Parts: sequence; structure tokens; C-alpha cells
Amino acid sequence: MRKTSIIGAVAAALALAPAATAQAAVPSVFNDAGAAKIACNVQKTADATNGQRWCGGPSGQVPAGVSRIPSWDGTPIDVSVALPPVPATGPDGNFPVVGLYHGYGSAKILPSSGTAQRWLAQGYAVFSITDRGFWGSCGKFPQLGANQPAKPAGCGASSVIHLMSNAYEVHDAQHLMGMLADDGVIDPQRIGATGGSYGGGMAAQLGALKDRVQQPDGTLVPWTSPRNKTPMKIAATAPQYGWSDLIQALMPNGSGLDYAAYNPYSGPAGDRRFGIQKLVWNLQLYGGGDQTGYYAPPNSDPTANIAVWLNTNLSGGPYDGEPFVDQQLEQFPSHGSYGTNDSVAPAPALISNGWNDDLFPVDEALRYYNKVRANHPTTPIKLIGLDLGHANRSAASPGVADATRVATAENEWFAHYVRGDGATPSDAVGGVTAITSVCPIGSGGTVFEAKNWASLAKGEVRLADAAAQTVAADTTPVNRFSPADPRKPDAQPVPDVCTSGNDTDTTGAAIYETPAAPAGGYTIAGAPTILADLAVKNVNDAVVGRLYDVDPAGMQRLIARGTYRPTNPGTTSRQVFQLHPQAWKVAEGHTVKLELLGRDAPYALPASGQAPVGVSGLELRLPTVDAPGAAGGQVKAPAAKVLPAGYALAADEPKPVVPTPAPAPVLVPDPAPAPVTAPAPAPKQDALTPALTVAGLQKAPGAATISKSLRTVKFRDLVPQAGRISYTLTIRVRGKDRTVGTAVRRVTKAARITVTIKPTAAGRRLLKANPRAKLTLRSTFVTANENRTLKATRTLPRKSTRR
Repeated sequence: MRKTSIIGAVAAALALAPAATAQAAVPSVFNDAGAAKIACNVQKTADATNGQRWCGGPSGQVPAGVSRIPSWDGTPIDVSVALPPVPATGPDGNFPVVGLYHGYGSAKILPSSGTAQRWLAQGYAVFSITDRGFWGSCGKFPQLGANQPAKPAGCGASSVIHLMSNAYEVHDAQHLMGMLADDGVIDPQRIGATGGSYGGGMAAQLGALKDRVQQPDGTLVPWTSPRNKTPMKIAATAPQYGWSDLIQALMPNGSGLDYAAYNPYSGPAGDRRFGIQKLVWNLQLYGGGDQTGYYAPPNSDPTANIAVWLNTNLSGGPYDGEPFVDQQLEQFPSHGSYGTNDSVAPAPALISNGWNDDLFPVDEALRYYNKVRANHPTTPIKLIGLDLGHANRSAASPGVADATRVATAENEWFAHYVRGDGATPSDAVGGVTAITSVCPIGSGGTVFEAKNWASLAKGEVRLADAAAQTVAADTTPVNRFSPADPRKPDAQPVPDVCTSGNDTDTTGAAIYETPAAPAGGYTIAGAPTILADLAVKNVNDAVVGRLYDVDPAGMQRLIARGTYRPTNPGTTSRQVFQLHPQAWKVAEGHTVKLELLGRDAPYALPASGQAPVGVSGLELRLPTVDAPGAAGGQVKAPAAKVLPAGYALAADEPKPVVPTPAPAPVLVPDPAPAPVTAPAPAPKQDALTPALTVAGLQKAPGAATISKSLRTVKFRDLVPQAGRISYTLTIRVRGKDRTVGTAVRRVTKAARITVTIKPTAAGRRLLKANPRAKLTLRSTFVTANENRTLKATRTLPRKSTRR
């Protein structure tokens, strides 16, 4: 997650001329930090930087270049600020500001960078921090080896990497921008956020919170400046190649569908299992973070238990009932825009993701987009898909034309929504720009525009094969199309989307291939969909899909992939899943080949105990920008969408839904080829009951029954609908709450449930030593349909006798 922003090469051409300069009236920033405040230096140069005020150290990657300001919890955060020249007329200050956020393992973005200069030239202030736990924000300076400088005051137990938590890294950015508002330097209501990868996650989460701050206990409070309590707000965001659901990005289970309104990780019914680790990426990211930052000691902090989570996931499963898997499921909603509470409409978002990005592909943007379109249909949100993102398979840098298109769109987005003086961007509410992947990389793709994602694909190429095949448990792909396992490096070249390999079928894979494309070919645009009858034996079985473009010379290129944890183990059932979206021209004479495998190492971690999976009645659906009848009739009208039980159609998909009896899927008639012009339908809401209120949940639990051995604590609770609820039981001892034990329950409908918490050994000692101490129950309920989060803290009375 360390790749730099794409717009540096085109910044100068897209920037506006700065105003004339005068004597600086802002000598320093963060003045409430006392002696730690940061001086601002006026640039006296012969270039475009003349008159700019640069505040902060010249580098975030050497100790001498660090400029630290205490954050909300005292953690010293390395920060950088730059202001445009003094305005020719009027007061100095109150600038619109763009926050620039760095990739994983990197440091603050400096005013001298092309990224910062792009926005300064347009009249914005720029702000950047080194995220907590890295480099000068209580992290490491790897070039110093073992000779690390002493940590500054304030680097406490929580001053570690939290993987972009709303309550920690995002809170830091909000607090420090609030200090700038108290200084009168920035406009508290005109704040933009952008960044790539880890910085894209930061920008997306800031926009999802918009005008709220998440506290460490999960509660949300209004975002106000620290001293003056001035209301603060994100006006717009432009995340690049980031994520919306970090656990789906790192441990995908394939539960998402690009035509579904809500795609929570565990599925709308809460019945989807923990997924399949992206092995290479998880190892590379952990290793990169360990070089420049600090992780929390194992089991010292349940909000940042990263080392334990990695080792748990490396086991390969099965993961059912594993406490550190449940811990991840509880924590990760606060680490992504999809899981962030959306009781208020988010800030306008222009999101760019890459078709060939194996880490954060386009469906990471789609998941959030579909939820916003369903719950806040008038909120501006727009997608750009192109060859962008993380190596290995994405372009190291897009072509100039593609990069310019993205940068221009971002400039227009911020001019209107942040600066407040630009025209409304076209198709701002739901629009999609799809730029095809192309070889050679950097040569510029073909651009397609659509009113929304649902109308991007007008047609569909379909392949049906009723024959039974078997996906072997121990498949080894002929072509790896992945970097090596970092624990076992080799000399094979790192592939990209244009890397070719021999069209040799993988032994043990299920193989399917379309007819050759006729003259003119066709263009795939969207997520390839696979329907099949799957005979699944074990709960931990996996299916990995690979889609290839095969040329007439017998060479193939990997154009899409995806991992899927099948449902209904022990049976044969009709299932649907998708590969990551792609925009790709299938040229004349080329075929498209689908390969289903039981393993795809080292890209994906092999599942423990993998059994063969039977496949029959397969149907492959390739969405196309071409209308029905194109490509010599190969392009058909899109078939009916298939929705597993519990899923709802995306807001832009035509209605109504035509159900079929459970447990069969629900079939939905597809649209006519013409674009959708009807107003967006009202968002589908959860079937809430009066109990789904904080007050209702606070009254629900019965008294706790504690076993004589102190090994179980049981109580009754009310769960108002399908979802997932996690509990933490604490005991008040000498003025502090100490954890006794935890539990997680998944339910498929409203019910009164019996909850059993098994206290830890330390918890049992606390119960025994403090028989009259107060018990507190903290619960987090995540609704299955909309992924809404509700937290409650309740006193749990004890029954008079223990059993």
C-alpha cells in the first residue's frame, strides 16, 4: 500500500496560476501546542512556489525532518502544512484545504511534492500527516537499524499501527485539522481528502464519517475543533485505489455481488464464512509495516492485534469459532468506509480503483457505492475504473491520457464541492467512467461513460456447460501470475496484466472456453458472474476463479480472478459468485477461458483440508458495453440477475424482484438495453422493530447466571433481526473496567437468545475475588441487511445463586 499518487506527472498542466504574493500573515500553525507549534517559512523562489508558506520539517523519513504535534490522546504526530501565497486582497487564512494521505509504511507528503503543488496552485492549503505507528509518529527509521532514537513523550501503548481505524488514525487527522481551524488557517467546512492505497482508505473513511468523530469505545460524537468547538466537516473526497471493507480485501470470501445493494462480509443473513487469505499481499504488507513502524504486542490491544490476526489467518482454517477470527469480525467494520455508520449521508466521493489491482480491486469501490446509492440516493458519488493501483498486475503508472482524465475529474470535483466555485461535475450522482485495460501498458484505454454502474453493461456474452467436472484439491496453476511468496523468493519476473503465458490447461482444474470473437470483437465491462451447481464437502473448501484472454497463437493473459468460500457444505446446491470487475477488449479471433481451481498459491493461501469440489451446470456471464446482437450475435440481452436468499438488488437495478421458493435463488428480470432514466427508488431499509433502539437493547438482558465453577456466564438477550452481535463482559475493580470474557452470536431472524460467555482464567479470578462487583455488558450489533452498527453498554445484574 505504498504506491505514490498518479497525478504528479500532470499536476503542472492542470494547476491554476497562483495569486500575487505579499508579506506572510501566518507565522506559525498549531499555536495551541505551545512550544511544539510549527513555524511557517515563506518560499522566495523564481518558480511557482514563490510566496507559498511551508510549515513543518523537510522530511518525514529522517529524525531531523520531523515536526510533531500531540494528537487527541497525546500521541505525537508528524505533520506537514503548506499555504498558498498571501491573497492579493482580503484577509489571509480561512483557506479551503485538501488533506493528502500516504500509503502503508510511508510518511507525510511534503509541500515540495508534485502532489502538494497541484493543490496549492489551485488556491488550497494542503495538510498531511505521518500515520500513527510509522516513522516520526512513534514509528521506526529503518535506515538507523538498531540505533533507533528514543521515542518522544506521548508514545504510549495506543501509539501503534491500527490499520486505519476510525478511532485512531482517522481521529488523528480530524483532531489536527481542528487545530488548524482554531488557528483560523483553514475553513472548517471546506475540507477535501485524497490519497492512494492506505491514504485512499483514510480519505474514504473521513468522507464516510463526514462531520462525526468515532471514539475508542465506538461511540460517535460531532466533529468540532478542540478549542473553539467550531463544527467541522469533510466537503468531498477523492480516494484512489483504496478499500471499503478491509477484511474482504485481505481475506476475501466472495460474498459480494456487484448488482446487490448491500454486501456485508458475512452476507445479509450473517451465514458467510471467513475467507481465503491473499497470501502474498498479507505477508508483504505486514513485513512493510514492520520495517517502518510498530505493531502492538500480541494480545495487548484487541483493536490492534495485528500480529495475532496474521498468524491466525495463516493457519488456513477452518476458522469457525476461532476467537481471533471473531475479534477481526468485530473490529474491522471500523476500518473501512463500508462498515462506518451511515446514519448521515457521507461526503461527496469520486472514487478511482484499478481493474488489475489484486489488493484493492474495483469491487472495493462498488461495495461502498451500492450502499450509498441505496441508503442516500441523492448523495454525489462517482466511480472511475482504469488500469491503476498496486503492483504486480496493475500498471506501474497509467498512461498520460488516463492519468490526466482522473486528475481533471478530481480537480473539478473539489472545485465544486470543496472550493465552492466550480460547475457541478457531470453525472455526479452515480456516474461511472470505465477506461479499458490495454497492452502495452500506458498506451491509453478506451473510455466509456454511464449514468450508473447498472447501465454500464448493455449486453452479455454467455457460456453454458452442463457437463460435470471436478476441481481437484491440489491444483497448481501452469502460470502463476503472482509474485513469489516472500518467504520463498525466486527469480521469476513479476507479472502484470500484459504478461502472457502458454495456454496450457491446469491439471485438476475445471476448464470452460467461449467461441472465438468475430470481427470487431467485444468489450467486457463489469464483474464476470459464475453460476454453477457445486458439490461441496467441507466447511473450509475454496474455489478460485481465473479468467483469461487467449489469443490465436495460444498465449493467454489473466484478465480477472477471484476467490470464493462456497456455501452449503455437505450438499450440492446452485451457487453464484463473481470475479473482480474488468474492462477489456476481446479482439477478433480471441477466446475467453475460465479456470476453476482448488488453490492458487501463492496469490491465495491454500485452504487446510481442501477437498475436491464438483462443478456442473456452469454458466459464465461476461457483461459487455456492446448492445445485444453485437459481435455476430455473441452478445445477448443480459440474463436475469440471480440473488441468493437475503440479498437485495442495487438501487439502480430495475425492479421488481420476482421471488422463487426458498432455498432456490431469487430471479430478477433484467433491463432493456436502454439506459435507466427513472428516478432512483427509495432505499431498502432494514425491517426494524421497536427493539432496535439503544433504549430497547439496554432493557433486554436478563440477570446473569454464573456457574459454580465460574466457567460460564449466561443471560438472555433480544436480537431484533438478522445480524451479528458481539459481547464484551467487564467487571469494575478499583475504579477500572477489566475484561471477563467475550462472545459472538450470529442470528438469521429476530429472536430471544441465550448467550454464554466463557470467562478467561483471569476473568474467573476477578469474579471469584469480587463477588459483589458491578458487571458491565458492552454489545455491538451489526444488522445483516444494511450493515448498520448499534452499540449499547448495559449493567448486567447477577442472580442471587450460582449454578
